Amino acid sequence: MSVCESLTIAVDITARHIMCKINSKDDASSKNNNRKMSSKSLNIDTLMELSPYVDGTDIATEAARSLLVEFLKSRKSVQDLFHTKTRSLKQEVKIDAYLFDFDYLARLYVCQTITQVSDPCKFYTMVDKKKVEEKIHELCDGLRWKKMGFALYTLVFPDIVKDSKTSISLRTFMEDNGELWASRIFSEVKSEQWLNRMLRRIIKGNYTESDYNRDMNVILLKLHLLDPKTVMPMYELLMRLKALPGLNLELATRNYLGGPLDCSLILPDIEAAIHKESLPVNVSRLSLNELDLYLGVEIIEFVTNEVKELGLWTGKTPQNKRVSKFKDRCTVM
Repeated sequence: MSVCESLTIAVDITARHIMCKINSKDDASSKNNNRKMSSKSLNIDTLMELSPYVDGTDIATEAARSLLVEFLKSRKSVQDLFHTKTRSLKQEVKIDAYLFDFDYLARLYVCQTITQVSDPCKFYTMVDKKKVEEKIHELCDGLRWKKMGFALYTLVFPDIVKDSKTSISLRTFMEDNGELWASRIFSEVKSEQWLNRMLRRIIKGNYTESDYNRDMNVILLKLHLLDPKTVMPMYELLMRLKALPGLNLELATRNYLGGPLDCSLILPDIEAAIHKESLPVNVSRLSLNELDLYLGVEIIEFVTNEVKELGLWTGKTPQNKRVSKFKDRCTVM
């Protein structure tokens, strides 16, 4: 069995340009265009200014979380509950199946969302909300969540972190000559001009120690992607600059994904699955008789199988039976 699972996902290109172009093979013309761009447009100033922070929001974190949600929706244990149309952009994505128990997370994510649906049938009573919340927070506070978050963050970072004027991304520098550009970052930070510029920003009072730590860790992350062996020498260099604030190395400690996933992202799918009507086998809607309709059959099967296995089923069942009269099924054309 392969360590990596491949799947095709659809990722929205949002207003924040959260676009996941991952593990796709560039054609020859694209590479030639990149080379032409590198010879004319790439410079150290652009590289140094590249940042995932837009209006105070880390767009790489947003993209990583969006990617994770799409991946979870594709898991075998939950995929029957999602029937939304495929979005416009498809990319091939490889995620290490040994990196995290994605099936477990997918089931918890759906369970948490079920508990947030207020419906007259009371599907939410099937799931032990308190236990689900405890298990999710236990996951999100764990080391494997951080490791997985770092892997996804560095997966999306090169393509969505772009210069606002030229749209040059970190990927362009990586494909041009990553090691060369890493060495140029090193030379830039060693320069007296860079040190003086940082000191002036701090002295003016509009650049805090928190801002400094954030920006230096962005530089270290760029080095990790351009040439990993330069990360520790750069960290040691920054620590030797006593005139500047102390630096906390976040590459191994930061929670790049943040907290639990937003249930509102899959809430419409779960609501649709709950309200989906099913007929008993061998019964036609064209029948003149009253019919028994059952809502949310797929949700019930999910809970009584997948959720029960996790010990999160309360043992309750929803009041999902509805009687459909023939006149209610007739429409005037």
